[in-house]
Amino acid sequence: MAIRISTNAGAEAANYHLGVNSTNLEKSMARLASGSRINRPSDDVGGLTVAMKLKAAVNRLSGAELNIQNGISFLEVQDGILESIGSIVDRMSELKGLSRDVMKNSNDQATYNREFKDLQLQLKDMISGTFNGVSLFAQFAADGDGVADNS
Repeated sequence: MAIRISTNAGAEAANYHLGVNSTNLEKSMARLASGSRINRPSDDVGGLTVAMKLKAAVNRLSGAELNIQNGISFLEVQDGILESIGSIVDRMSELKGLSRDVMKNSNDQATYNREFKDLQLQLKDMISGTFNGVSLFAQFAADGDGVADNS
């Protein structure tokens, strides 16, 4: 008695292709749902490498952007201080001229001299300022207490 095994080769081929197509459909649906073409490294190794390089470049550029913003802030602070220094120097020049007026008495001249010295101290404080621990105007020269006489 012979044993006869009967198989349906067409059904087996259809079942195999149905499984492959089902797997591909799941991958496509996952890509559609996530909005990303690459959901796992095996999807596109070359594309993943390029994406990782681009992401690293974006991160480096973000860091550079922060550095530039810090530099701009530094310059804006310097600019504001220099504007104030200009106003102070103008006032000091005015005081120097006022103190030389022969019509002024010694009290007036002493008042001008006190204001002049106060402005000098204010200038010294301004130029010795720092921004995040960095000197705004590098090194500054000061003789003794940094205050000169108006006379």
